[in-house]
Amino acid sequence: MKKVAATGFLVVMSSASPALAHVGAGDVHSFASGMLHPLSGLDHMLAAFAVGLWAALSDARRPLVWPITFVVVMALATVLGAGGVPLPFVEPAIAGSVLALGLLIALSVHAGTWVGAALIALFAVVHGHAHGAEGGASLSYLSGLVVATAVLHAAGLASGRAAQLLNATLAARAVGGLIAAAGVWLLAAG
Repeated sequence: MKKVAATGFLVVMSSASPALAHVGAGDVHSFASGMLHPLSGLDHMLAAFAVGLWAALSDARRPLVWPITFVVVMALATVLGAGGVPLPFVEPAIAGSVLALGLLIALSVHAGTWVGAALIALFAVVHGHAHGAEGGASLSYLSGLVVATAVLHAAGLASGRAAQLLNATLAARAVGGLIAAAGVWLLAAG
């Protein structure tokens, strides 16, 4: 039964397709635009999901520290990006963060709470900067961005917890491998 559950978990996690909705030429500073932005890019979607998954699999005592760190730092970096503060190599760094998060999950790296939070904060800086440079930093846009990112973190946390309860952490590690492979693809395509 555990093998069936683990296989099912792996199939579901690897077959999810990205939301390909982009806000058109309308108001790019709206709540809806902020909500859609992290859902419309594979890089942002995978990174936010992976933060939650890695947190659930790595830090049982404080699983919310890393997602909260990501959201707070991302929001601050969004303001910097919208303000035109330069940050070199943002796109390769975003792809690299997807690769790194995937590897951390696949290799079952258990970082300490604060070491992991520092690493997550670095990833959040580049993701937030890109969000701000592309969409601005109005309160409504930023609110949508925070909500969507938190939902992706929650999906990762729930998936990681489910993997633990079903004794399917190997399947979760395989999902990490798929995320890492996507990071390689993003780096090559970028």
